[in-house]
Amino acid sequence: MKIKYFTETAYNDLFDSIKNNLPNYQKSNGDWIKAHFGDKTFFKESRIDLALPKLNVSDGEYMNTLAIHNAFKDRITPKQASNVFLWSYLAHCEYWDYTSKRWASEKMSLDTVKQRFFCYTEAGSRIGFLRNSISRLWWAGFLTYQENKPAPYELTKVLFSHSDIFLQVIERNFSMNKEIIIGVLSAIKAINDDPSLADVGMSKVTGEYEWRSLCKYLNRYGAVTLLDVLDRNEIYDLSYEYIMRKRKQGGI
Repeated sequence: MKIKYFTETAYNDLFDSIKNNLPNYQKSNGDWIKAHFGDKTFFKESRIDLALPKLNVSDGEYMNTLAIHNAFKDRITPKQASNVFLWSYLAHCEYWDYTSKRWASEKMSLDTVKQRFFCYTEAGSRIGFLRNSISRLWWAGFLTYQENKPAPYELTKVLFSHSDIFLQVIERNFSMNKEIIIGVLSAIKAINDDPSLADVGMSKVTGEYEWRSLCKYLNRYGAVTLLDVLDRNEIYDLSYEYIMRKRKQGGI
């Protein structure tokens, strides 16, 4: 099937009507969307031809990421994946059930709708793509997928192993840099895989997650050195050495 996306007019109409439509976002199905537009055309067909995978909230975001990324990875480029009309359409139409159930705990506030059904952030940053219910799955897969590895999604599993890892690693200034994301997650995985070392987690000294402190450190480091010029191996070394150094100093 040809993947559809909202027209710009339809997207803006829905976004501007969020407050009035909030009760509709709290419903169990998205049938109201067609009624909202009536006989107006609210979507277009893209050139992307694929079978959309089924998503199930009970499978968790790791498995759903594999489903979405595998379906789209050879059919869509990062530039195409930066289209808010595409992901907003999928969240509203093809994956209404998944989106509403996945984020039901947030009670569909205005902010929830803006972030999970659209790709919105107040600063207008690309972080919005990491909050939309469907685009976050593709981007999580893209940023962690390692094509030449026996287990290409091993870092995707690390990313989703704790909700705070996703929040701290992905929602940073460096979040759209694949080299940085892979370097950070590889360091965490290497420590976790070493039986002589404690898994990366909460410091018994400070009560703060080690990955959170690490990401703060990288943000500070990026203020004096351009992180984007470093490759994944250099980021790995920075990350691994930071955690080991802080542990020797008595905790993070």
